[in-house]
Amino acid sequence: MTRHSQGIVDPLDFSSVLERQEQGGVTLTFTVSTDVTGSTDKVSALTLKNQVRDAKARLVESGRGEAEAGELLEPVSALVTDSSYWRLQSRGLIVFLAEGFFLPVRVPIELGDSVTVGEQFNLLPLAPVLASDRKLYVLALAQNSVRLFDSTRNVIEEIPLENVPASFDEVIDELPERELDVRPASAGADGTPSFQGSGGDTDRLLLEKYIHAVGQAIGTRLGTARSQLLVLAAVAEYLPIFKASCPYPAIFDGVIAGNPERALPDELRSAAWQLVNTEEVAREAEEQDRARSLAHAGKGSFDLVEIAQAAAERRVDTLFLPRAENGISDQESRELANRALIGTLKGSGVLRTLGAIDSEGLATFRY
Repeated sequence: MTRHSQGIVDPLDFSSVLERQEQGGVTLTFTVSTDVTGSTDKVSALTLKNQVRDAKARLVESGRGEAEAGELLEPVSALVTDSSYWRLQSRGLIVFLAEGFFLPVRVPIELGDSVTVGEQFNLLPLAPVLASDRKLYVLALAQNSVRLFDSTRNVIEEIPLENVPASFDEVIDELPERELDVRPASAGADGTPSFQGSGGDTDRLLLEKYIHAVGQAIGTRLGTARSQLLVLAAVAEYLPIFKASCPYPAIFDGVIAGNPERALPDELRSAAWQLVNTEEVAREAEEQDRARSLAHAGKGSFDLVEIAQAAAERRVDTLFLPRAENGISDQESRELANRALIGTLKGSGVLRTLGAIDSEGLATFRY
């Protein structure tokens, strides 16, 4: 469990769900819309309570006794009444249930309210967090703090700086120029450091030395042979200095402008992905074109029935699905897409989600 600006997020490891799926038997999946602030806790709990009632009716209709169905649903019923749990939420809750298996997971993506009873868990709503989609580094560079993050579209996590300087003073205190008794006063309205007892040239020199030291250390920290984009959150004037100083080869040309000291991680995540959106749309279009060419050549498919079968046979190399949960509206197609997703993950295939996809499913095959 992790507490951050996206609320309480549980470990996003669903390997136990896939393992339980292999055992067969009836499975139940509940998805509930929740709120990071906990302000809708009673509404969310009531939603799950109604879903439990619906699930019990379905189980009884399928031949189970009322007592047996109630016993199976007991862990979820107990969760409904745990008021402290509902006050600590993220943006969505998914609950997996089967004989001898119960796993509630708070996730940092918005989920619709639904209950699924059948032979397979419903993992389709989790496609955005299960996907091996692109990631970004976000570096929040300010005078008083340096923070480094690893971010997908939905999850952002702060990572250790290690040998990266954590502040302006940490760098400048070690420089000979410090003997000039040049000390930072307050940051200007745009976040640029101002100094007491110094001319503009010295101010600029010390600032550049600070940014240079951070840039060099970031290059060492991340390595120079990576392709994951690094997005800088800083005063705009820092970007050219940082790019000239940092050997990391994939620094984005734009900047999240302003002083990022008080910016929440989730705000940085959102701003970073908005900043790179045009480039990402073009990249996704190219990736989809390559996959479509393979499918047209017989090395993939657009047909969810064929894709689901290939996934069950461990033949899917890469599965592409719409990023939006409502990207597949037909219930039969959603069930097929879910089967394809589960089969792809079991077969160690790659799942990708696309913001714009001109078919409900697309996959490339290993053979």
